[in-house]
Amino acid sequence: MTNLVITAAAKVMPADLKTARLGPRFGRLDLASQLALLAVELLDVDFEKLSRERIGICLAARAGSLSTDVEFWKGRDAVGGPSPTLFAYTLPSAAMGEIAIRHKLMGPNLCFTGDDRQVLTEAADLIARGEADACVCVGVNVVSEAAGELIQSSPAASAVAIFLAQTGAGIPLPAGENERDLESICAAFARRTR
Repeated sequence: MTNLVITAAAKVMPADLKTARLGPRFGRLDLASQLALLAVELLDVDFEKLSRERIGICLAARAGSLSTDVEFWKGRDAVGGPSPTLFAYTLPSAAMGEIAIRHKLMGPNLCFTGDDRQVLTEAADLIARGEADACVCVGVNVVSEAAGELIQSSPAASAVAIFLAQTGAGIPLPAGENERDLESICAAFARRTR
């Protein structure tokens, strides 16, 4: 198995969006895409120095795109109908697409709905099979109040990101650790890099 290192980790909450300056498109993104994009931005990875066609993205959206879907559905009764801008974000993979566009990443990508425990496993597998040299791993948890009522869940909004690579300065990914949730991996990374 390839030795893998976590070179960067970040977690963001909605309050972090207030100071984010990520270009003119950022304001039109749904909340899940904004959080995911900002988390990746805070990794501070210099993608310019990397082979972008060899960088994968693995993303897990805990509630899929349900919060955006609910907002889009509410628009059916609005003047002019549902928002065509919002429609683009009614797929769980929308945030992954925004990350790829912003950083011009052209490697393989995988999108999961539900728990993010499989993200590091899949990212490590992409690297081990030689399909990617590194992988941006993202977990997004966005549940609006309206979506929470539908699925009987508390509202939530956060995103975590990890950059997993074959080489580089970072913390080695210990055997068996790749099935932990991304938030606990981020917290462990933060403790070890202080």
